[in-house]
Amino acid sequence: METGRSQAAELLEVLAQSRRTVFTTHITPDGDGLGAALALLRALRGRGQRAEFINCSAAPHNLRFLWQRGEFHVFDPDLHARLLMDADTIVATDLGGARRLGRMEEVVRSSPAKKLLIDHHRYKNDLFDLALIVEGASSSCEIVWDLLRSMGVEMTHELAEPLYVGVVNDTGSFQYDATTPRVHRMVASLLELGVEPARIFRELHCTQPLGKLQVLGSSLAAIKLACDGQLALSSTDRSTLRRLGIVPRDAFEVVNYLLRIRGVEVGVFLFPVDDSRTKVSLRSAGRVDVCSFAESHGGGGHRFAAGCTVEGMSFEQAEAHVLGAMRELLGQFEIGEA
Repeated sequence: METGRSQAAELLEVLAQSRRTVFTTHITPDGDGLGAALALLRALRGRGQRAEFINCSAAPHNLRFLWQRGEFHVFDPDLHARLLMDADTIVATDLGGARRLGRMEEVVRSSPAKKLLIDHHRYKNDLFDLALIVEGASSSCEIVWDLLRSMGVEMTHELAEPLYVGVVNDTGSFQYDATTPRVHRMVASLLELGVEPARIFRELHCTQPLGKLQVLGSSLAAIKLACDGQLALSSTDRSTLRRLGIVPRDAFEVVNYLLRIRGVEVGVFLFPVDDSRTKVSLRSAGRVDVCSFAESHGGGGHRFAAGCTVEGMSFEQAEAHVLGAMRELLGQFEIGEA
């Protein structure tokens, strides 16, 4: 582990002594949170330890190929609250903030279990007894890869596949700045264990519902530019999602396309949750720290990829508020001359 050596050693000691471990990740889990938790769960089970994966919400359909029967459970208070209370250890991966435990947050907080965090997002920790946060890592799966090697676990295809999916997820298929030579060496070792990139690409990207592509098209058509072309903004609404038969998470992928526009430094996607709450997804081309705004509204993420919910405002007010904040951030840089 390049950083966090003492935290990593302490975390591994806790895991080794844990008789019953519960893994979880954030609401609407992605490939990195799922992959990191699944790899560790399988490693512990391979050592004969009891381990469960319980999450506050279901995973997107295109990630369900990742787990085997009995490895992933959606939180049901009647079935799982006692398990969380009885656990020795609760481990959250790729969380991005305690609030992202969703409806599990209260029971996790009240559990006497030792609470561990494995993450590469920065945020204020008010929950975990031990937080292993490596901001320079490409993904939580890269951190877990290091942990597994430190544990002396024999790497197998069953461990390699979820780790590969997590790295692909959080590097944007190896296009983001966090794609380092070390990441490629890690991926090479995973491919040598039988991971099939072409099959995983088909699972991740060729199983989308028609409505998701339709909302992507309508959102791209609705892009607006501001701040002399340095800001791209788009949105959709609840009625559009209902008409197309998709859930909100299917709409947010559009934010990743906004930075493809020439001259755009910041991309913003907005979705009105209700009349007084708007979810905001932010992306930066690499010079503007958008995470600071997300953190000021109880969200978080990375410096150049973050999200939050703006509360207490109508959608129009939230849009104006975000636009003003991004204009101020862009004004701190002479981007046009860079």
